[in-house]
Amino acid sequence: MKKVLIITYYWPPAGGPGVQRWLKFVKYLRDFNIEPVLYIPENPHYPIEDASLLREIPQGITVYSKPLFEPYGLAKLVSSKKNKTD
Repeated sequence: MKKVLIITYYWPPAGGPGVQRWLKFVKYLRDFNIEPVLYIPENPHYPIEDASLLREIPQGITVYSKPLFEPYGLAKLVSSKKNKTD
């Protein structure tokens, strides 16, 4: 089986269309004899979250994660405007 490394910011529990693309891609790669390996951020800031998507992650997928510098965290600190996602 071939392996492919997928580096993505958007991964469950993130919600919205950005995560759907990668989740479905990973879900069906095994049907083509390709094993996905994911590299995702350990400390992402997702404006939309959908925990139900966690159930769609295929069993046995290798996921690596590392902390990253998150610019949204700085923007949140200096912004005085509050929104519904906070």
